[in-house]
Amino acid sequence: MRESMSGAGEPAVLHMGTFEAELHWREHNLATLPALPDKEAERIVTAMDELLFAFCKPGDLLLTRYAMEPCQRDYTAALGFDFTTARTDLEQPVRANLTSSAQTSHGGGQLLQQSRTTEQQPMSVFRLLYEHGQSVADQLPIAGTMLSPFAWVPYISESSQRFGIQARQPLLETVRTVNTKHYSAQMKERLGLANPGVLIRSAAELELLGTNFLQDGSFMIKDNYGVSGKGNLHIDSPALLQRIVNSIRKQEQKGRNVQFVLERYSHKERDFSCQFHITEQGDIDILSVQWLANSQFAYRESLSPDIQFMDRLESSAYFDTMMEIGRQLYQDGYFGHVCIDSMTLIDGSIEPMVEINARKSMSLIKNSIDRYLRQYGLVGNMTNYTVSHDGTFTYEQLLIELEHRGLLFLPERGGGILPLTSAAWSVNHRDAPTGSKHKGRLYLSAVAADEEGKRSLLDQLEHVLEQHGVSVLN
Repeated sequence: MRESMSGAGEPAVLHMGTFEAELHWREHNLATLPALPDKEAERIVTAMDELLFAFCKPGDLLLTRYAMEPCQRDYTAALGFDFTTARTDLEQPVRANLTSSAQTSHGGGQLLQQSRTTEQQPMSVFRLLYEHGQSVADQLPIAGTMLSPFAWVPYISESSQRFGIQARQPLLETVRTVNTKHYSAQMKERLGLANPGVLIRSAAELELLGTNFLQDGSFMIKDNYGVSGKGNLHIDSPALLQRIVNSIRKQEQKGRNVQFVLERYSHKERDFSCQFHITEQGDIDILSVQWLANSQFAYRESLSPDIQFMDRLESSAYFDTMMEIGRQLYQDGYFGHVCIDSMTLIDGSIEPMVEINARKSMSLIKNSIDRYLRQYGLVGNMTNYTVSHDGTFTYEQLLIELEHRGLLFLPERGGGILPLTSAAWSVNHRDAPTGSKHKGRLYLSAVAADEEGKRSLLDQLEHVLEQHGVSVLN
């Protein structure tokens, strides 16, 4: 057993994660809201697990679907992050996409059906480890480590047993339940919070209740297992409602089950979130509050709130509400990381809980980067650029160019662009024809003294991308 720096004899921590965990919690055969498929964006999400390096302490291990590029390993080491990671991909180029469409998974003593075929959804990183992970396990000493996942999903139990990983986890069925939009609506009712959602189970219910909601204003339809930016629709007219009703009715006729939550639309001023952790003993530790910049309900950027905002939350008993949500979650059998989405409204009020995400979050990753920067007296944000490029300007060349221009963050520089992922930049160029354009993404922190300095850094980064034929899509 390896020893971590946190204490002699304690197991090293193994960081792994599947970011769109909701896809793996989702019940089989559920109707879906209309959405344009974007396979390249979905594949980028599979490469986001590289962000988990931000949680690594000395002696920890990081196991990702795609191996971190050598230049990024060198860069994170130069920043002072001391962890061990595999040098080969866990993803299998072909076999991972050729498994049968009717798989049953269990974990934590619960049976769960996989919701879609693997042609529609990638395998979780834990299933990849279970089925294809022997070669990675041979090079990375994961036996005896303590697992710290992004979220508890199927195949954690199986892969942990196969490779001797320690995993103390709540029942998977409990994890699935507390992450539904219906559970969040029920929690609002328990705590007497405003604007609880209503679960509907048919197209007829959607039509009837939606028509009633429209008499008082617009409303949201939320997929019970929706993920960020997907599974949410803002309904503001009878015509749009009828189009959605017709789509759901057609799916019903094909045998699909209906589970959506309807919620009156809130006129928000600002999104923010709170991150806390519930121990196995039920202790609750509030870790962070982050302002959020969202686009079309999808994550775009995390920012540190100012003191006045934190004082406002304190005086409104916001943190008392967070503690009570934590106690209720623990009472229902959940422990682990939690992210509560919240918002301030244009009328000056606070909506303390929009929904519960019983997992780690992008904002928690940003908080870890904050803690790293704080030791140097620095602050940053966390944002991303979705780009289109032909693969000729590689991630390594991007680092070299940023370094050449003095834009690459290093502690002694006191600021700069801190790139957080490498695989997401080029994941869609794997097995693609040379010279063809595909989507990539760069997650980063812009480390600067003020907003003007941050904007200057991002302007210079965008200029570098433009000079090298990289188009910014967002």
